[in-house]
Amino acid sequence: MEKRYGIFELRAKVGTDISRVLYFFYYDGRIVLIQGFIKKTQRTPAGEIEKAKKYRRDYIERHGK
Repeated sequence: MEKRYGIFELRAKVGTDISRVLYFFYYDGRIVLIQGFIKKTQRTPAGEIEKAKKYRRDYIERHGK
């Protein structure tokens, strides 16, 4: 996955589908899983990226740093 505002993608094949989990790294070695979805196309849908950016901002605001 190309760089997307510090958001990364974990992939796993489940049957014929490819499941994706978006995540980011946080302080003290934490990895925060943001959301998961089944990817139907080659590109990650823009809506999923926008949701992930929003969730990441929200998490950082609530946890300070």
